[in-house]
Amino acid sequence: MVRRLLGKTKIDDGAALVLIAMSMTFFIGMAALAIDLGALRGDIRADRLAADAAVTAGVAAVDPFSGGDAQQACEVAWDYLLLNLDDEGGSVSPPNCALLAGVCIPGVAIEVPASAGPYSFLITSPVPDGHALMGSQTINTLIDGEPCQRLGVSVERTRDHWFARVIGSASGSTNVSAVARHAAGPGGGEIVPLLILEPISCNALYTSGQGRVTVSWFMDTPGFIVVDSDGSKTDNPNRCGSNSWTIDNKSTNQGWIRAIPTPAPTSIPSVILSYALSGAAGANPVRAYDPSDPINPVDPADITDPFELLLPLTWFRLHPTPSFTRERITRAPIDHRYNCKSVYPDYPLDLDNLGLGGIPIRPCLKAPATHIDDLAATYGPPGPPPGFPVSNRWTDFYPCTVDDLTWGPATIAVAGDWWVDCPPPGGLIIGNAKKVIFSAGTVVVDGNIHLKTMATLQVNPFPVGDHVVFIRDGDLIKFSNSSIFLNRTMVFLQDGTIDIGAGLGGLNWTAPLMGNFEDLALWAETRDLFQLGGQATNTLTGTFFTPFADPFSLTGQSGQLQTNAQFITRRLVVKGLGVVIMHPDPDRSTPIPIREVRLIR
Repeated sequence: MVRRLLGKTKIDDGAALVLIAMSMTFFIGMAALAIDLGALRGDIRADRLAADAAVTAGVAAVDPFSGGDAQQACEVAWDYLLLNLDDEGGSVSPPNCALLAGVCIPGVAIEVPASAGPYSFLITSPVPDGHALMGSQTINTLIDGEPCQRLGVSVERTRDHWFARVIGSASGSTNVSAVARHAAGPGGGEIVPLLILEPISCNALYTSGQGRVTVSWFMDTPGFIVVDSDGSKTDNPNRCGSNSWTIDNKSTNQGWIRAIPTPAPTSIPSVILSYALSGAAGANPVRAYDPSDPINPVDPADITDPFELLLPLTWFRLHPTPSFTRERITRAPIDHRYNCKSVYPDYPLDLDNLGLGGIPIRPCLKAPATHIDDLAATYGPPGPPPGFPVSNRWTDFYPCTVDDLTWGPATIAVAGDWWVDCPPPGGLIIGNAKKVIFSAGTVVVDGNIHLKTMATLQVNPFPVGDHVVFIRDGDLIKFSNSSIFLNRTMVFLQDGTIDIGAGLGGLNWTAPLMGNFEDLALWAETRDLFQLGGQATNTLTGTFFTPFADPFSLTGQSGQLQTNAQFITRRLVVKGLGVVIMHPDPDRSTPIPIREVRLIR
């Protein structure tokens, strides 16, 4: 019995050994497969990151307005793929990116293959709405953009298995893809010398008479104009009727509105953007611009601008033809820089009739820095400004009308923080060749500052530090033969405008170089007419922010208005014989977010 049992035990042990061996083979195979599958999962993560990096870097080279430059986008994407993926020393077959040169055809996808070691790639441009790379997700053009704004990258990797061979699996592969688009929208920022905030009306940017406005280039920065109006307003004033447009050269053939590209060898195109061309609900593309202006030539070029003569182009009354922007820029970029808040009031849709609602302003996502609100809270209330010396009250020493030739010195020079307590509406009046100089301090003015015959106002005459002029309830007014010198000075108009006529006098107005108001020359939210004319000599640098100006009127008259300033205003007109030439200065402007790269698939 024992012998039979032992014999049976030996037989069972043999079967068990076979079973154990088979089980071990199975478990080892599963473990091997798990290891190799884990490697493939790692490949997916790495390949996904590489595809995302390549497509977002590459698409930034695509012109978001025309869809051009896809060849360069392909080359950039390829460089990023090689940088971020290990080719393991295998052979490399680069893409023929020249296949993507030329005009983009939105519905025709061009796929350019490439390979490197175990990787195979496809770089695709454009990416049509129905392309496999776009998947089954519903197309939203406000998010996904247009086909010619998109770039797609597919990455396939084949990996030899190390362990799974024991169960007959020699290799595995992964396949990932990414699509990005480059379009108009919130982004890093462009130098935009002229941003028009009017949301719905026509005549947002226009010239009349022989008015001319030339937004020129600066180094590698082309001329840039943006108009937020959608052209939807149908009631008066500024009705968008049959002979009215949001951008309109109403001048004779001697007038124009132009943004100038950089000259060769960079030849970066200039841009005029119109939200009326966006395709958004309610936008009226027919009223975006007068269609005769971009095809009506005006030759010769603007001989008042020597830079323009370097460019061998035929010039038109409107140049270039406006392109679309998918989003309004709004006043947010300036608010965010100088008055950062988590919530802003809506920008009124109709500034003449406030019953139509408003446009939400994007909240500021940075740490709060409410410099404008703080300034208004500190110096806005009536009475002596807090912190000012009691002895520095204007009427304790000087009259409010400084133009009597029989009284006092020709020049009044004061230093430190001064309260000019001359009440509105008159305020401080300077005339008859008198000169008033404020240095080394903040100036708070109760009423107007009004310069008459041959008068001169100087703030910070020997530029030291940065300064503020706060006008509580009045305007800044200058007759044509008087002069203003505001060096490194920000002017805050709490409830007033500027009326600076063209003429023989000088205008030198430069924004602060540092501090809370760096690059900001003027902040005024009054809903009224602002006027600024060309002087015999003038220097303007910094940002002039008048979001409700109706309109901001620029004129040339006896002198051209040549400026390095940035104007951000509700409406702007160049009229009469005005010749306005804007040369943007990237170091003295606020970048405006125009182009956005977005990963969409």
